[in-house]
Parts: sequence; C-alpha cells; structure tokens
Amino acid sequence: MPPVSIALGGESSYLSPTGGVFVLRALVVDDEKPARDDLRWMLDRQDDIGEVVEACGAAEALKLLAASSKDDAFDVVFLDIRMPELDGLDIARMIGRFEAPPAIVFVTAFDTPASDAFELAAVDYLRKPVAADRLSRAIDRVCAVRSGAGREPDLQPDRLAVSTHGGRQVLLRPNEVTHFEASGDYVRVHTATESYLIRDTMARLTDAWSRHGFLRIHRGYSVRMSAVDEVRSSSSGRCVLVNEQEIPVSRRYARELTLRLTGDRNPDRAN
Repeated sequence: MPPVSIALGGESSYLSPTGGVFVLRALVVDDEKPARDDLRWMLDRQDDIGEVVEACGAAEALKLLAASSKDDAFDVVFLDIRMPELDGLDIARMIGRFEAPPAIVFVTAFDTPASDAFELAAVDYLRKPVAADRLSRAIDRVCAVRSGAGREPDLQPDRLAVSTHGGRQVLLRPNEVTHFEASGDYVRVHTATESYLIRDTMARLTDAWSRHGFLRIHRGYSVRMSAVDEVRSSSSGRCVLVNEQEIPVSRRYARELTLRLTGDRNPDRAN
C-alpha cells in the first residue's frame, strides 16, 4: 500500500509501506555524555521513537552504521556538529555515500551556518538546548521522509537557510529574496528589508532557484525577475532597479534578460 498520513489522538502519524505505524530506530552521536543523556531522555518520551543507540564520536558512529543490516538499520541519526577528529558535517558526507542512508538531524550549540547542514540534505537542524516541541517537529519530518509522504527535504531548494546577527536560523522563501550578490567566497542574500551572508556560490544558487524566476544578470548579481521594478540605460551601461537599488547588467547576460522581459524565448529574434 502507498504511504499515507493518519491522525492518532489529533496528531499526524505515518504508515510504513507495509501498513504499520513508523517506529524509528535512532542513533545519537555526540562526544559529550551529558548532551547524549539529555537527548536520549527526550527521545525516549517520543511515541515515534523505538530504540535509541548512542555513539561518542565518528569512529563509533560509523562502525554502528556499517554493522547494521536491513532489518535493524537506523532510520535517523541525531548528529552533533562540533566534535574532535571528524565533525558532524564530515560524518554526514560519509553517511550520504551509503546505499540507503538514514535521515540526518543536526544538533549543535554553535552558530554553524544552517546552509551547510541543508546542503548535505539534512532533514532538520536543532539548536541546543533542544526544546521538546522542536524535537517533535523534527521527528515528524523524519517520519514523513522515511514513509515517502514528505519531500526530502522541503528546505532545499525551496527554502534558503541563513543566520541572523543574533544567531537565529531563518528559512527564506524564494518570494522573500530580491537578489543575490557575490561577495568573495560568499553570497549576500538580499530581501526587501535585510541582507544575509552565506557561504555558497552564485552559480549554484541561481541554478537551484532558476525555476522560481531567478536570473543571472552580471558576474556578481542574480535577481528575481518579479522583483525588478525598472530597466534603465545610461552612458555607463544597462541596469535594473530592484527595491530602489540599481544593479548592473553585463553585456554577457543582457541578451537573456531581454528575452525574459519580452517573453521571447527564441534567441534568433532578439537583437
């Protein structure tokens, strides 16, 4: 039978392909025992969690994952990011090479950019100390992904994770972003009222969000076409006006911009 979501006691649960409600086998990876104990205590009180196994570092975690079989495979790994030797991001990259990798939920007390986590297809990103309701939402996402009832993950590429100056993690929707601006090895993400610096590339972001109307108009800029208020020409060249800011258009990208503005997708008809 296909996986479906059902309501139990007013909350959503998920059926496995065999028809049973999902019960997850979880692996908690953290080099600090108090942190493992706290998370395990919280997981033990979650209805969707069955067995919880602990690992104190990368070597033990990878050994446990490699030794698991199809019948006792881990469904989710709660992975600390800052650890000695291999950090959580490195472990996640290795897990991603598995034939059937478990879902990844990062757990950290540090301001590691969430964009790094979601580039590795993490299902969620939790900040320590973990709140019970936030953990429950993360488990709901894991259940949805494991059952096939959800997309993995809804945050990529339809959400962009950024860090605020206060250390909060914000997920931006495409219609909230006006344009991207290259800034060395980083990209500055602009909204109507704020800007955020993330470690990424213009090429990857523009490609990922091209279906949301983002277009490269300069080596240093990509814009959401629906955010363009005006196109201007001057002695210094062409530019577009976005949120009262003039953004240059290079000759290399001017042709594609013209096609987008006129709705003409035939390059032979563009001058």
